[in-house]
Amino acid sequence: MKLTPDPKQALLTELNKCRACRFCVDVCPTYQVSGGLEALSSFGRIQIIRHLLTGMLELDDSLSYALYSCLQCRRCENTCKAKGQALEICEIIQQARAYLAPDYAKEVTNGV
Repeated sequence: MKLTPDPKQALLTELNKCRACRFCVDVCPTYQVSGGLEALSSFGRIQIIRHLLTGMLELDDSLSYALYSCLQCRRCENTCKAKGQALEICEIIQQARAYLAPDYAKEVTNGV
């Protein structure tokens, strides 16, 4: 996924490729460890990003945490690819972090 001059539109275009099959959810380690908290699954993160970009949600600490708790293990992508879609979920999450919550990681590492 390459960001165009309009990163918001590029992210929305990629998000619209998701068929919402949810096969990626069960393989997500943060989803498993959380006891099934949807926001900490790959599909949940995709939905959070979509709603942040469209203005349905406002970024707060819990949503930033959901975005930054992704381990980038790519299990979701492997499952997505195996099911015939091949969405670059980890890349979408990385780009969304940079666009929506770029200062969150700095605050966490600086202890703010």
